[in-house]
Amino acid sequence: MSTMQRAVAGVALWLPPILCSLVYAPCCTYSEWYIDELFAVLRNEDARGESSLWQVFTNDFWGNPLRGNSWTHKSYRPFAVLSFSWQFRFLGEDLFRPQPLRTFNMALHAANSLLVLALLHYGLGISRRWSRLAACLFAAHPVHVENIVYLVGRADTLATTGWLLAGLVHLRLRRGWQSSSQGCTPFRAWALLLLL
Repeated sequence: MSTMQRAVAGVALWLPPILCSLVYAPCCTYSEWYIDELFAVLRNEDARGESSLWQVFTNDFWGNPLRGNSWTHKSYRPFAVLSFSWQFRFLGEDLFRPQPLRTFNMALHAANSLLVLALLHYGLGISRRWSRLAACLFAAHPVHVENIVYLVGRADTLATTGWLLAGLVHLRLRRGWQSSSQGCTPFRAWALLLLL
């Protein structure tokens, strides 16, 4: 197979799930803050990057201390809070509008769709056609609306990313240890696990 044929085959495999994810593109234009988003993102010092990393890991999702006498929701989602914080750090004042945050949610969902494709095709050995179809269904399925449009749903999307990456790493390590010719050493295995 020539380089050009491989490139076309790669585009034919990876592009459809991305295009199917674009069904959620209109949500990137929604300019209203919904329900709890103001408290979770805009009014939360942890999410705005104004508190220490220690506080992010010792506060709940809403920025309240988990320990002590103050009221807390007890919802612990530090990676979602850190993702908001990183966006505030990189985009600055532009995040006083929800559109960039929703755009990130949509991009994260598109990445998850590609991870589904990779897990099915490369991890489980399912054919290109069926893996692509399943990834497209995952990408366009309406069950994901809340996690993309509603910013508080980012925690679920990030959890999906973690599970898909863990599945890919598990399958890669399992195959790598069964066949040393693939070059998966225990050092690489632990390095991949630490990245998760």
